[in-house]
Amino acid sequence: MATTPNPLTKYKDVPCCPSLDTQPVCDVLDMRRRLLFPTTVRTASGQQVHVEVILHTRFKRCSGPLALGDIVYTTTLLPGEKVRLATTDRRSRFSFDSESSLSYRSEQLSEEQYRMSSLRSFMADQNSEDNGSSRATDKGSWDFHGDASGSIGFMSASADANAHGSHNAESTFEYLQQHSSQARMADNLSVEATRKAHSISIGEVSSRTHQQGETEDQYEASSRQFANPNACHALTFLFYRINKIETISFELVAIERRVLDPVAPAPVLANPIRAVGQIPAIPQEVPATNAKRLDIESRGLQSEALYAQAGSAQYLAAGRLSLNANLATAAQVQTPMPDNVRKAALAEVDKQLAERKLLDPKAGTFSSEARLQFEFTRETSLPTAGVIVKGCFDDCNICEPELQKEKQLALQHLELQNQLLKRQIELLDQAQEYRCCPSASATPATP
Repeated sequence: MATTPNPLTKYKDVPCCPSLDTQPVCDVLDMRRRLLFPTTVRTASGQQVHVEVILHTRFKRCSGPLALGDIVYTTTLLPGEKVRLATTDRRSRFSFDSESSLSYRSEQLSEEQYRMSSLRSFMADQNSEDNGSSRATDKGSWDFHGDASGSIGFMSASADANAHGSHNAESTFEYLQQHSSQARMADNLSVEATRKAHSISIGEVSSRTHQQGETEDQYEASSRQFANPNACHALTFLFYRINKIETISFELVAIERRVLDPVAPAPVLANPIRAVGQIPAIPQEVPATNAKRLDIESRGLQSEALYAQAGSAQYLAAGRLSLNANLATAAQVQTPMPDNVRKAALAEVDKQLAERKLLDPKAGTFSSEARLQFEFTRETSLPTAGVIVKGCFDDCNICEPELQKEKQLALQHLELQNQLLKRQIELLDQAQEYRCCPSASATPATP
């Protein structure tokens, strides 16, 4: 059945102010932990059957409304005082190219993306521990860039982890408990790292004069002047950070079980991570008439060749594994594992998980007891680039009584002048020479 195409929207029907949806934006981070379960089931050849239990967990972050944050700066101005304040944060950092005389700002991630990237980085520590090695990481900021080299980075790398060793229901419970604790710690550390990396600084700057070819654009663009127009009262400006409320939840999605069959193909290797060595590249356009264009293009091709050489090692290893598997299969044809053996192995593992209250045997998913113990939801706030300024008027009068009386007399003098002008306007309105038409009494009679 053919569908009727939607009519085209005319240009004049496009509203000047479109309607915006206020639904929260949510980010999802899925993780899978693979545990190996040996069973007592044997195949016809006497080989032990192993079952792989996959723990599928999920982080979900949803943005909420804005909230008033902490005070980042305060300043008190005396009567008649002026000051110029400059704001400095991660967005004001730039690099200057002396050859092209151009400046670049390389910060490209928002606070929410930075939060999820750091969360993924902290959760990757558990991946290293599961694979038999451990490492300690203490960073206040990461270099997450979206440069032209096309590095995969943390947000597109694989989230699977294979835990070495054999497991049973009790060790799975302890493993899941440790995984939940790691998730809580990673959640708190990622919030702390995001707040530290997105700190803002507000301070006074001295006045500067522009000269030909030497300007301070980033200071002039981010500085503003504040003044106290009062004569006898001080004025205090309070700078508040604007935060964004977010809700983070850690949930148990599914507990999957599958029999490891030697005949079944292994999972395909993921794309390798292209490390940039903490040296991100900044895109740059080169004019066609530039004398150094060929040299710049040559360096770009060399960079791509180095990236390809670094990533080819994993593909070569995958090719060798595939070749060995094909040779072994060609030498001896194997048959898949029978269904009754698979069902017996899965039933044994399901029974262990159900007895430990990890699995709901009827639904085949996590039990309610496990969800209640390991899942958590909390609400926190992240800093934004916005700052709101509030002014506080000081009630204390710093002027002496004589000066206060002088100012009151000056105000009374202005009030009397206004009344005089008002009275003059009324008299001029009644004057005959200022009227548009002569009065009836002044019109001469007709003979």
